[in-house]
Amino acid sequence: MVDFRKLKSKKTKPKSIEPTEIFRRLPKPEGINDLYTSQTEILQKWFDCRNERDIVLKLHTGGGKTLVGLLIAQSTQNETGEPVLYLTPTTQLVQQTLEKADKLGIPAVPYVKGGPLNNDFVNGKAIMVGTYKALFNGKSKFGLRGEANPQKIAAVILDDAHAAFSVVRDSFTLNVETKDNYTRYSELVDLFRKSFKDIDKLGTLEDIVSGSDYSILEVPYWAWHEQLDAVREQLKSDSDKYGLVWPLLRDQLHLCHALVSKDAFTITPILPLVNAFPTFYEAPRKIYMSATIADDSEIIRTFDANPDSVKNALQSRSLAGV
Repeated sequence: MVDFRKLKSKKTKPKSIEPTEIFRRLPKPEGINDLYTSQTEILQKWFDCRNERDIVLKLHTGGGKTLVGLLIAQSTQNETGEPVLYLTPTTQLVQQTLEKADKLGIPAVPYVKGGPLNNDFVNGKAIMVGTYKALFNGKSKFGLRGEANPQKIAAVILDDAHAAFSVVRDSFTLNVETKDNYTRYSELVDLFRKSFKDIDKLGTLEDIVSGSDYSILEVPYWAWHEQLDAVREQLKSDSDKYGLVWPLLRDQLHLCHALVSKDAFTITPILPLVNAFPTFYEAPRKIYMSATIADDSEIIRTFDANPDSVKNALQSRSLAGV
C-alpha cells in the first residue's frame, strides 16, 4: 500500500544560487554539454564578489558572454526573488538572447512596446530582455527620477557595455532637424548669430545654414548658458515632437552643449544623464559585460561605473571558446 503522507511531505529542492550549479541542473540543448573553462572561471569570480555594486566581466569574443549573463541573471533572481533586467544594444541581440534562454530553460520575456511591463518580470519570475533604449528614454515604463514608484530591480546585466556609448547617448540627444522643423532650427540658430560673430565664425555659420558647408560648429559655452531660458521656451512648445528626449533634458540644459550642422541643431549632454533612471542607477548589482579588446573608459563615461571596478575587471586566462 502506498503511503501518500510521504509524498505529501516531500519538499521541493531549493533553488540554487551558484551559477555553475544552475547550469548543471538545466536541460542541455544540442551542442552545449558543459561550460568553457573561461566561463566557469568568470562565473566563480563573479559569485565571490556578487554584492559589489559595479562589476565588469571581460570575455573573449566567441567566449559565450550571453550564457554567462543569463546564468548571472538567474542566480540573482533565485537569490533575491526580485526582477532582473538584461539589456543589449540591438533588437537582433535581444532575440538571440531570448532564444538562448529558451533553449536552456531559463525563464525570460521580451520588453514589449506599447504595453505594461510583463508580470512575470515584475514578480521576479522571469528575466526581462530588451534594448538599452527600452530603458533609457523620456517615457520609460520603468520610471524616471521624481516619478512615483519607479520599477525596482535586483540587477541589470549590460551586454556589450563597451559598445553602448553611442546607443545610450542617442537616447539623450535632441535633434531639431531642418527637414521636418526648419522654422525652429532657424530660430534656435538666430539666438546665437551674435555669439558666432564675436568669435569670427559668422561666415562659417551662414554657409552651414545654407547647406554649402558640411562642417559642424559648437555653440560657445558662455552663449549657450546665457540663452538657456530662451532655448527652453522655444523647445517647450515642441515638446510633443521630442517626447522621448525632452523630459530628460528640460531641467538639465546647463549640463548640455549645442552643435549646429546643415541638417540639425543638436542638443546633447556632455555625458549621458543615466542618474535620471532610478531603475538603473539604484540597482544593487550592475554587471557590465565587455569584450577583452575594448576601451573600458567608455563604460565609466556612459554609465558612471566605478573606475576601480573597471580597472579590476574579472577575466579569464583561458582561451577556450574563442
